Amino acid sequence: MQALKALGQNFLIDTSIAAGIAALGNLQPGDRVWEIGPGKGILTDAILEYDVWLRAFELDRRLPEYLSERYKDRVHFSFGDVLQSDWPALIEQDKAPLKLIANIPYQITSPLLYLLEKHQASFSVIVLMLQKEVAERLSAKPGTKSYAPLTIRLKLYFDIYTALQVNRESFSPSPNVDSAVIVMKPRSNPPILKQANAFHQILTAAFAHRRKTLANNLQALLGKEKTKELERVSGLDFKRRGETLEEADYILLSELMAAL
Repeated sequence: MQALKALGQNFLIDTSIAAGIAALGNLQPGDRVWEIGPGKGILTDAILEYDVWLRAFELDRRLPEYLSERYKDRVHFSFGDVLQSDWPALIEQDKAPLKLIANIPYQITSPLLYLLEKHQASFSVIVLMLQKEVAERLSAKPGTKSYAPLTIRLKLYFDIYTALQVNRESFSPSPNVDSAVIVMKPRSNPPILKQANAFHQILTAAFAHRRKTLANNLQALLGKEKTKELERVSGLDFKRRGETLEEADYILLSELMAAL
């Protein structure tokens, strides 16, 4: 079966990599697990080695008969677009907390990460094969070129690290990008956002133009006078760029902005 470019398919063919990805989930018998894009089943097989309950989402219309026949009642399949699925209903039905382990089509990375951010409380661990560049962004530190709003937003809820580097020869066909596997685990003491809307507004504004200073970027959101006042009361230097600020700085700015 040939991979479909329209679905962003690059089938994993290295069983040792599949085993390594499954092992990162710290799977225990009876765990409730989701997989996205099982394809021919190489990662599915590795997950099932742990005697877990598994739901797999598959969009490829060529695969339902093959997968259903191969796995029968060992896997609960949802054939269709995972991004369009009723996540709240499935999470309730499948009995969270869930573990997500997947080699995803890279073209769905951004919308999937937004869904995981929205439903973060329902997952005890997330293991994802991603484009290496995205993996670097999610685990980036302040002051680096990979540091971005999505980095900060997801790190509000998760500790994130890169666990594996995967070369292109591990796939068929070989992708045009390098890959990496990240692990996301809930933070033990996540920060409390008292002003969530303000936090997201100021974070988006601060990164609107990466080369501009915080002062220049925030003026588009707050105006010149309020920006100056926010700089004064925060004690932060607004000649800095948004990418140099840490999570705590953005939380502080959001609380002070809401009081202006």
